[in-house]
Amino acid sequence: MGVFKKYRDADGNLTGPWFIQYPVERDIPTGKIKYRTKKASWKKKKANEMLRMKQDEFYERERLGITADPNLTFGELLAWALSQEVMKVKVSASDDAGRAQHLKAYFGRWKASLITPLMVENFRIKMKKTISKKTGKPYSGTTVNKMVSLGRRIYYLGMDGGKVCTNPFARRGMYREYPKGQYVPDEEFWRIYGLLRDYLKPVALTAYLTGMRRGEILNLKWKSVDLFKGFIDLSADQTKAKEPRYVFFNSAPRLKKVFVEAARKKGTNQEFVFTKEDGSPVPKWYIERLFKKACMKAQIGPYRFHDLRHTFNTNMVKAGVPEVVIMKLTGHKSRAMFSRYSHLDREQGEDAMGRLSELMSKKRDQAKSVGEITAPKKEQEK
Repeated sequence: MGVFKKYRDADGNLTGPWFIQYPVERDIPTGKIKYRTKKASWKKKKANEMLRMKQDEFYERERLGITADPNLTFGELLAWALSQEVMKVKVSASDDAGRAQHLKAYFGRWKASLITPLMVENFRIKMKKTISKKTGKPYSGTTVNKMVSLGRRIYYLGMDGGKVCTNPFARRGMYREYPKGQYVPDEEFWRIYGLLRDYLKPVALTAYLTGMRRGEILNLKWKSVDLFKGFIDLSADQTKAKEPRYVFFNSAPRLKKVFVEAARKKGTNQEFVFTKEDGSPVPKWYIERLFKKACMKAQIGPYRFHDLRHTFNTNMVKAGVPEVVIMKLTGHKSRAMFSRYSHLDREQGEDAMGRLSELMSKKRDQAKSVGEITAPKKEQEK
């Protein structure tokens, strides 16, 4: 038990993150303590702190006589986990509620302590073959992965709360995820824009010109907008990545006009920047549905509202903006995630192929000129 590194490089040197091995439960018949290994941190000090916390939790449970409830069903564990404040404040809380229904339908009546990793694997396979009522197609690997991730999160919360001792969802295989995002060409965006309802147009334009997430736009409040200095101040609790960031609009006249017009139409005591015509908040499912409807009318796409975020990233890359700056504007924490939001459109592809063709032509011309210079020398030798 303790803090240690799991990997060694070719020279035998320890490398990689620090792992901790901490006590989880005591086997009642034998009295032996069972341990779990978990990746903790790249810093040994932080890993040590996590280890001590886990040890203290275990011995505190033993001191108080708290043991996992063997009769607790998965459905009860699920309901308890979703009622915790840490789950309610998640940006994906409403999506979790939908995913939880699939977990409950499959595991609900089982005792939480009796669910095994094999059952989780069978669940993954079954869900991959199950037809979604929403799309009429089998659930994608990405969707199934999110269901399994939710199950894993629920069990970890249960372990922290003394409800269960093991996590059958831990270290389960994940389906390979393929990015669903698309690039929306400028002319197609404006066709969609023209078919949206008037109060949804500024929402779509803000997404197109800032790359902000749907929830960040719909939940944007006037207290976060500074019209005079020309920026939006998103706090950590307003972003999916839980990191604050600024979105600037003073140098983008079309975008600035959106907020000036919104301020002009602002009602008394209106809290949100973008609302429906009656002043009520815009439901996220509402804009998604109407956005797809506009695509159908325009006979293009279909695109998702989230594709406007992908489009913003791609347009920024095409404009030559450095990646690090784009990531600061969009809130992407890793380059791997950033690359999923940048797409190769026809203009970029043709430009790249044109540059290659130009390079190859230069090489051919150079080779031809070298041949013309060397040819007379060979003839003289003959």
